[in-house]
Amino acid sequence: MQFDAWHYAALLALLPLLLALYGRAFRQKREALAAFFERARAPGLSPGLERRRHWRRALLVSAAGACLVLALMQPRWGTAVQDVPRQGRDLIVLLDVSLSMLAEDVAPNRLQRAKAAVRELVATIAAEGGHRLALVAFAGRASLRCPLTLDYRLFLERLDEAGVASVDQKGTRIGDALRQTLQSFGQLNYAYTDLILLSDGEDQGSLPLEAAGFAAAHHLSLHAVGVGDPAAAAAIPVDDGAGRRTYLTFREQEVRSRMQPDLLRQMAAATGGAYLPLAADAAGLERIYADHIEGRPQRQIDAATSEGPAHRYQWFVLLALLLLASDMLRREPGAGTA
Repeated sequence: MQFDAWHYAALLALLPLLLALYGRAFRQKREALAAFFERARAPGLSPGLERRRHWRRALLVSAAGACLVLALMQPRWGTAVQDVPRQGRDLIVLLDVSLSMLAEDVAPNRLQRAKAAVRELVATIAAEGGHRLALVAFAGRASLRCPLTLDYRLFLERLDEAGVASVDQKGTRIGDALRQTLQSFGQLNYAYTDLILLSDGEDQGSLPLEAAGFAAAHHLSLHAVGVGDPAAAAAIPVDDGAGRRTYLTFREQEVRSRMQPDLLRQMAAATGGAYLPLAADAAGLERIYADHIEGRPQRQIDAATSEGPAHRYQWFVLLALLLLASDMLRREPGAGTA
């Protein structure tokens, strides 16, 4: 047996005081009766019998009080299976997997740094439970890699698989990715949904601010995380097809990429979301979650089965009632006779 509310055990110390009060009340009652009646005129009032009835009643009431205290302590034993409602929000992660995310201005590169930040976020959410996660990878177009799910292990597997080969169209079109995401998930409950965008901010004319305006019109928050170093341009390493490391070129000129924070900051501001650069550490998403997501309204997503010791307080309440009833229903000697 275990108790969930041990602090109520202190009430048991009051039971001796209750017995003492009973004894004092009985003494006062006997003294009052003696003042008005002579013992010879009250033969039914045997001192010994009256004392036994009194202390029987006192013990029954005290035992009932002890049972009620034990009920307040919330005893548990045995096993009970119950459905526990899970509350949470829907978090859709939009991960930029364009070639520019291979730039190494943050170690080991932008894409791996972004993935590390998402893993830290999943660890935080998994400890609490209740939130659903989805993953969209995008470059020139968007690809749904994981639908909304409470299976965090599946989400992490799909996150590990995401890369520049996840999307068959090169380039970076953030606005198209946002629009395709809103279309892919059908009827989203916008009041309980957050978008988290991880990108270096480079865009090729996809009207991302207009897409952010559409999200804002539906009261959908977009939190943007800038990945990379905005202070310096970086080359983009690629495989030349023969297993050798080289750098991306265009018209025989080496392509250099610089993180563009302004666009990401404007998109987040347009939806009332937060912007955070991820150049220094991979824990940024935890701060966004704690400051802008965790405290927002949540809804019931499903119910999880929980198994544990069953509450048994009702048995002690029943026993207390039976003790009190036995005292009330007990016929006194001589009752019902003329």
